Amino acid sequence: MEHKLDDFIRHALSAQPISGTSLIISLYGDALSHRGGEVWLGSLSALMEALGFGDRFVRTSVFRLQKEGWLDVEKIGRRSYYRVTEQGMRQFRHAESKIYLSEQPQWDGKWELLLLESAEKTERARLKKELGWLGFGQIANNLMAAPTHAQTDVTALLGELNASEQVIYFRADYPYNRSEQTLRQMVANCWSLSEVAGYYHEFIVSFRPLMALLREADEQELTPLRCFQIKLLLIHFFRRVVLKDPLLPDALLPAQWEGQIARNLCINIYQRVDRAATEYVSALAETSIGTLPAPSAGYYRRFGGLPRDPTTF
Repeated sequence: MEHKLDDFIRHALSAQPISGTSLIISLYGDALSHRGGEVWLGSLSALMEALGFGDRFVRTSVFRLQKEGWLDVEKIGRRSYYRVTEQGMRQFRHAESKIYLSEQPQWDGKWELLLLESAEKTERARLKKELGWLGFGQIANNLMAAPTHAQTDVTALLGELNASEQVIYFRADYPYNRSEQTLRQMVANCWSLSEVAGYYHEFIVSFRPLMALLREADEQELTPLRCFQIKLLLIHFFRRVVLKDPLLPDALLPAQWEGQIARNLCINIYQRVDRAATEYVSALAETSIGTLPAPSAGYYRRFGGLPRDPTTF
């Protein structure tokens, strides 16, 4: 029987274009990366069919992801199994450290500063782009900065970017609080916070009505299929926003920052549908050695802690 939740799902799918490769990345990152990271192509097609995407769409997308280094394929008989590569898993863990936070990172008032003067012009452009994705902003010509927090291991990041010998790394304090307003303005400009706030506002407007529908729905209406559809769309659209967010500490953000409102909304919806959505994936997904493994402990640390399914103990 049709439900208002089905109307919401259809609208979310049609409201804006969805990239096949990006949606499959969302599926692997959210549903599979903590369950071995491998799935049979037929299972992947069955999961994507739940959102109206056909077999050709899936085959084209995984071929592209394989060429881009996200996935490896193993053929056993007539079956193809797609597994996340080591490089892909590193990318997932970087993204996961931003997506599944429960609140803004704590801050000790210190800053990480990276001077890019020694790098060649094309290499500087690459580093600025990569560092921007990792939360750094350009505060002066060839000088990138980010507030220090526990999630950032700058030395390791520079190693992964093959930039250890090209970048000069400083750590700085900010002892002069009389210029706080000037600092906030610089931060807003260098990190394009008004643009990020606009993305969060769109997410809130799109998904707040879903929270009301979930409150009204009974357990029979929250089927595994509906919960899977909702969860994948939720995390897909939230991921697209939060990966643009430098995740600055509260002390540097404007008042009434909508990022935390959007995060709380995402957490509430995610927790409501997670268990049934996980059941749906378990029922459909096959690996080269049989059924999909149960989610690892890291999965249940998302958003400050998810309730475990007692049947997995």
